[in-house]
Amino acid sequence: MSLTPVAVLGALYTATERGLAADVLAARALGLAPLPLCTSIVVASGGRVTDVTEVPVDTVMAQLEHLEHVEGIRGVKIGILGSPKTAIAVLDVADQIGGPVVLDLVASGPSGETVLSARGIDAVAERLAVADLVTLSRADAELVTGGEIASLDDAQVAAQRIHNRGARAVVVRCGSMPYRFYDAADDPGQGTDGPLWADLYYDGEDFALYEAPLLDAQPDGASSAFALAALAGLIGGRPVEEALQHAKRVATDAVRHALPVEGMAERIGLPAAPPPPASA
Repeated sequence: MSLTPVAVLGALYTATERGLAADVLAARALGLAPLPLCTSIVVASGGRVTDVTEVPVDTVMAQLEHLEHVEGIRGVKIGILGSPKTAIAVLDVADQIGGPVVLDLVASGPSGETVLSARGIDAVAERLAVADLVTLSRADAELVTGGEIASLDDAQVAAQRIHNRGARAVVVRCGSMPYRFYDAADDPGQGTDGPLWADLYYDGEDFALYEAPLLDAQPDGASSAFALAALAGLIGGRPVEEALQHAKRVATDAVRHALPVEGMAERIGLPAAPPPPASA
């Protein structure tokens, strides 16, 4: 089996499998050949971040120039963008590469670190249409829309606002939460078999909810598995909703099979999981 080349752009986290490290691992497990480009360096270990350094935009541009000369790139996954100028440069180039683009819009890192300023968010928002799919966490959706997301009702409003800012299709990774704001006491986002982890999709017309059991493990890199599995499905010609079904399975299995590391956070478990063949 030959690997499918894809560009992955984001932050290098030291001493952990977040950011580009998780992207590379997930991409290879999904039958992709990742071409990583670094936009920021985040100094971190043990869930603690001590420094975030943006790669100078000239250096990012130099990386992008090399990328533009690589033939056969079939898709792009974008993560942490760093500065507003870098965001503009990356999204402008991604728009020219061809193939599906998945933008995992990250403004705040998993340890609370700020990785995209308000000006950066505005720069990205002006170019959301570059991406075939925009994914973001509940916390980042709150930053982008300026509203609290306390229930799936709130998440629907946030998804609509993000779509209205230009996103063609958006997924808000909601986590476990009530379906309605007034159900918080008696409806803590549970199914018949316990709490659920929900991802909400909106394409400007329809909503779709992807749910899976909420698991105890919390390894780094699950969002990379989700975004890259979605990208792999889009490259294979799957409709967005089918690609997201596959992505939900891949990300859930990656958490379910998380591997312990002595004295550190668990690592996502990523057995080879190529996307199903495209629909006829």
